[in-house]
Amino acid sequence: MIFNSTVFLIFFAAVTLLFWVCRRNAGHRNLLIVAASLLFYGWWDWRFVGLLLITGGLDFYAAQRIEASSDPVVRKRWLILSLFSNLGALGFFKYWGFFVDSAVTALGHLGIQASRPMLDIILPAGISFYTFQALSYTVDVYLGTLKCDRDPIRYFAFLTFFPQLVAGPIERASFLLPQFHVTRQVTGALVNRGIWLIVWGFFMKVVLADYLGPLVDLAFGSPSAGGRVIVLGTLAFGGQIYCDFAGYSSIALGVANTLGFQLSVNFSQPYLAGNIQEFWRRWHQTLSTWFRDYVYIPMGGDRRGTHRTIFNVIGTFALAGLWHGANWTFIIWGFCHGMALAVYRLWKKCPLGRSWTMPWPVGWILTLSVVGTGWLFFRATSVEHAFSLIGAWWKGQPPAWAGTYGVAVLPAILAILALDFFHRRCPWERVARWPLAARATLQALLIVFVVARWGREASPFIYFQF
Repeated sequence: MIFNSTVFLIFFAAVTLLFWVCRRNAGHRNLLIVAASLLFYGWWDWRFVGLLLITGGLDFYAAQRIEASSDPVVRKRWLILSLFSNLGALGFFKYWGFFVDSAVTALGHLGIQASRPMLDIILPAGISFYTFQALSYTVDVYLGTLKCDRDPIRYFAFLTFFPQLVAGPIERASFLLPQFHVTRQVTGALVNRGIWLIVWGFFMKVVLADYLGPLVDLAFGSPSAGGRVIVLGTLAFGGQIYCDFAGYSSIALGVANTLGFQLSVNFSQPYLAGNIQEFWRRWHQTLSTWFRDYVYIPMGGDRRGTHRTIFNVIGTFALAGLWHGANWTFIIWGFCHGMALAVYRLWKKCPLGRSWTMPWPVGWILTLSVVGTGWLFFRATSVEHAFSLIGAWWKGQPPAWAGTYGVAVLPAILAILALDFFHRRCPWERVARWPLAARATLQALLIVFVVARWGREASPFIYFQF
């Protein structure tokens, strides 16, 4: 079940009605959320509901054993069990084929012939997201920054909360779990904000992302089309993945708001960033902070000198790239961003970087150049495909449709940048103060565009594959 489908709209309407009936009883409300979330998740494949319940249940029990024990060895054993179960499931379902194929290829280069075990493994939806959310719970209990929850229904309501279950935001238990302890106050202001975020998210996904999708496929499927088409196609993909993922996050926040819950903001106009560090403070913020708190800082952060800091930054981003998918293209994407951030840190430490502030337009262009190059690797199907696209930048005659392609892509890119400027200057808090007629007119206009683009067969969100 995906947000941009008629089935979800019916499901959401039914859940909202039932939620309103039992809103004054926290226990009944949490039980409804768990049941609705499992139905939402099982819509793809009911077999993986069991995996979610087993790994989540193990984390629930492990957290209790960690908190109950004062023996460091016992506490660490339960933490390792939680890490092993979550990362083991993630590694098997998501990375088995990648690691086996890489090993077979490496052995082949050494002259050793090996065959790949034949296993047809289906990737469970959202496993990368709910695994990280569950891990943060047990790690925080182990570190003593969070008290474990002894109510399994409340815990599973936190872990499986359907608006953010399959594509985030990746919530911390310290922020989301307490919201299931109390009766939610569904205010008119919160519902209005939720409706605005839902409409805005649908507009980004259905109108912009799904419009750019076929244009991206055309460019990346034509490596001999020439540099102009490849560059425009990469720009189009940058717009597509942003509108697709930020649109999902906006809908998730809006759905949660209409039920009286708050979720973390995941995007904050990242394409307006003036440097690569600022970009990562604005892009997929909950994943960035997760890797910062649970990978970068435990590796030593920036506390062990410049060389170790550079290693930690690049290593963390390489792991973040691997998190996105079982392909060397994602690792290269993460490595490139890690290198760019390391260079930026070194620049800020040198005398010129400390004394001279780079003008925003220069920094913005440099940042988009790095991000755009990274998107090429991110979208490519293989490393060979990525380098064939790069090679096409300097050779090949543009096809006859190259001019028309630019006319189709550039207005959409400019519209995305314009909407980001608008959203930055007029967030919901400011829009909420507009006259009712003006706000209703804007929302009605967005809905008209969404309905006009609404297809019979919904296009899945890109991050569902991660």
